[in-house]
Amino acid sequence: MRPLLAFVILTSMAACQRTAEQQQADALRNEAQQRGSAIENQAETQASRMEQQAAALRNEAKQAGGLTGERLEVRADALAKEAKIVRKQADMQADAIKEAADARIKTSESR
Repeated sequence: MRPLLAFVILTSMAACQRTAEQQQADALRNEAQQRGSAIENQAETQASRMEQQAAALRNEAKQAGGLTGERLEVRADALAKEAKIVRKQADMQADAIKEAADARIKTSESR
């Protein structure tokens, strides 16, 4: 009877240990998701500001006309392109954070 009880206790402990590992993996994934979302939200705010500045510059360019208008239009285009790059960079950073978390989880699971 005692060996059976010991087996049940060890099996229960092993099951609890696995559950703790799964909880740790979930926590790691959630943290990575939150960090990625924070990066993307910050980039979205920054990119939106840039796009608003670009729109304002385009309006000024229309009013100014001539070479001054062309210069302002070039600045507006550059801001719009930079906004796209800011978003792309944030997406890539968020993906890298999530992939790193997945890699850490897979490494810990293989141990």
